[in-house]
Amino acid sequence: MRKQYFVWTIAVFGIIGTAYGASSLIYHFNKGKGLFIPALVLLICGGLALMLFLSLYIASLVSQKKKKEELPVIDVEPEPVEEEKKPEPTYKPEQKDEIEYVSRSERSYFSSSIYDVSTIYVKQVGQGPVLRVEGNRILDMRTNTYYRIEGNMVNQEGYGPVFEIRGNQIRSTFGGYLYELSGSNINRTYGGFYASISGNYITLFDASVKYELTDRLSKNQTLVVAALLFGRY
Repeated sequence: MRKQYFVWTIAVFGIIGTAYGASSLIYHFNKGKGLFIPALVLLICGGLALMLFLSLYIASLVSQKKKKEELPVIDVEPEPVEEEKKPEPTYKPEQKDEIEYVSRSERSYFSSSIYDVSTIYVKQVGQGPVLRVEGNRILDMRTNTYYRIEGNMVNQEGYGPVFEIRGNQIRSTFGGYLYELSGSNINRTYGGFYASISGNYITLFDASVKYELTDRLSKNQTLVVAALLFGRY
């Protein structure tokens, strides 16, 4: 995310520098004051900044395209119609009247259980643990804040509901949809591909940030982890 802020800062500087430098040069020429060196330097710096921004932006698009092309493709053999079965239900331990169906393709990326009782850490590669997942309870170690998954609601302990899970999507309780799971992808609901899940790693679309999981997460745990890692937008 810091890389994106840096790129856009270069763009803003380029636009302002080019516009201010050009207008200053024109003003001094119209006044008959000749060439104004500071304005010329600012114009040149602004132009170079715009060229640098364009290069970084094109490189980011190429990197994102390569990431999409490298995503694993899983071939699923078609089953005879007569042998077609409904997805197997898994039951939530705290609410027995609710059933969550997990498709066969999702099980290759997520744990088959709703809540794994073991402790799972989410570590930012090169920095250390940022989240701790214990069943339906998740600790954001950066702010020492606990979140609890209860049914399709995610409550911040001591505060109240903050997220709502609907199928493969998660939304802000007081806002719009945030992220959705599609195979090995974590997508922004209204923004497209944002991160990928491969093995025990979650990697941002431009590979600028990578997270390691000490074990596989369930679908609901993955959605909450994505919302906490990537935030609202």
